[in-house]
Amino acid sequence: MMIRMLAIAALSPVCLLSAAAANEIADDCRAYVAENGGDASGCDCLGEAADADADLAAALSEIETPDDLEAADDATKEAIAACFPS
Repeated sequence: MMIRMLAIAALSPVCLLSAAAANEIADDCRAYVAENGGDASGCDCLGEAADADADLAAALSEIETPDDLEAADDATKEAIAACFPS
């Protein structure tokens, strides 16, 4: 169940930590969900979380595929799960 919740997050490269970067992560999240399936309702939350945490933003920017998501560290998975509660 946790992997399913994590798989709905969208992630791809991000440049700067700003409102624009948060919006980019949220937009990338929605694109990931559109391509891989799931519910995009937590994408704005994920963007805001990345905006507040440079390490999280960097980790999220490295995730482009479901395999990347599965290989993410526990802290990144926990942040994603917090935005996509079951």
